Amino acid sequence: MKVNRKDLAWYIQNIKYLHSRSDDKDRELTDEEFADKLANYMETNPACVDIHGVSNPGRFYYSTVGYGVMSLFGEKYTMGRIEVFDKENESGYQVHEGIYSMPHVAANQFQDFMDSLETELPIHIEVGSHDWCADECAKAIAVDRDKMNDMETKKAFYHAKNDVYAQEKGYKDFDDLLANSKFGDLRLKK
Repeated sequence: MKVNRKDLAWYIQNIKYLHSRSDDKDRELTDEEFADKLANYMETNPACVDIHGVSNPGRFYYSTVGYGVMSLFGEKYTMGRIEVFDKENESGYQVHEGIYSMPHVAANQFQDFMDSLETELPIHIEVGSHDWCADECAKAIAVDRDKMNDMETKKAFYHAKNDVYAQEKGYKDFDDLLANSKFGDLRLKK
């Protein structure tokens, strides 16, 4: 993340100028008041913060590549790899890579962070394990861990999930929803 310092300097000058012309000009702004005005500016003018900008350029930079997760693991987790690039390597290809499994709620933040990170020295991250994530995912979706890639288990899981959706819409089950769709019966004819 990189903050546009010219934008902030301009706004700080405006805060001081507007305060000098206010009825309260003889009283100095408190740190809290000043911070509030600056935070309001940054929140309403997000262009002053480049979330993909690099605050500390370095020799190594990183890129994330998402994987398509075709098992029930993808119900709760995003997977991908982190590619490590070295500015001193002229090949244009990554010099190293690692993998990640992240709960969906954290994946975008993690990917944005990694994609905007540069370091002078390489990094090493090791937290948890894929097996641990898969165990927790299986518990969360109430499926036997060994069956998360099984086609019949996946079919039954998604059928039950569609039934819940249909019941929330006032239908008996998903088949009833499809049969009564305003678009006609959407089931594939055999």
